[in-house]
Amino acid sequence: MSIMYGYSHGKKHASSMTSRGRKSKKLENISKQKKKYPLLAEMIVKMSDIILEVLDSRAIEETRNPEIEELIKKENKKIIYVFNKADLIDYKTISGKTVKLNPKVFVSCVKRSGIKELRDKIKIISTQIKEFSDTRFDRVTVGVVGYPNTGKSSVINILIGKKVAGTAPEAGYTKGIQKAKLTTGIVLLDSPGIIPNKEYSTSDSRLMSQQTKLGARSYNQTKDPETVVSAIVKEYPAVFDKFYNIISKGDAEVLIEKLGRQKGFLKKGNEVNEDRTARFILRDWQEGKIRRG
Repeated sequence: MSIMYGYSHGKKHASSMTSRGRKSKKLENISKQKKKYPLLAEMIVKMSDIILEVLDSRAIEETRNPEIEELIKKENKKIIYVFNKADLIDYKTISGKTVKLNPKVFVSCVKRSGIKELRDKIKIISTQIKEFSDTRFDRVTVGVVGYPNTGKSSVINILIGKKVAGTAPEAGYTKGIQKAKLTTGIVLLDSPGIIPNKEYSTSDSRLMSQQTKLGARSYNQTKDPETVVSAIVKEYPAVFDKFYNIISKGDAEVLIEKLGRQKGFLKKGNEVNEDRTARFILRDWQEGKIRRG
């Protein structure tokens, strides 16, 4: 990754900048930045003191970004793992490896749970940064990063207590960096969702399917929705049968056929419109209507 700005803590932090004013000036002009999304995320890491990595509780390991995490570690920044959409999972399904990620907070913007715990962790770490830094901190910057559609903007809005960041179920809705004040001394930075470089593809059907499953690629943009549905149904067969009250036993073709007729998604000749039905299923999945486990 290219290095644009070099901010970190302690003595290294002090030597990398002559005053907090330079950082403040960059924040004032941040809305004018028109960089590519990966560069914006990289910029947020370098400009922030604490990073919130927002993950989808239904696919925590899959929505982690190793590239961003490595940069956070390299820059000696603090990280909090935010397991969003916690209302859509059964805590018993969370693996031991994932639970070992610390510090972490399970949150649900829908049920408004875990928010106080997250806010408290941010404040505690912010205080620690100020106490152990040999420079005067007027403001601690908290960057929010993650895959597209993991709910970064929703987390910011509920932390602030009002809508300050634009939200939508559409992947990639956030187009640039947005900032909002959490407290007098803490500012939050929202960023566009980023897919790790090694996982991004516009031609690899396997990677594209994975991105759609995770909500990183919108249901109405995927080229082969039936294949994506097949992959998800194979992984969680009982979930879809229960949600749609249909017996498919993990067979995506049966699910699409029965649901298409149930919804009246038909073409000429009384045939099911498989594309429309598959996209309907993916929309329900991406919008968090289908609970895993």
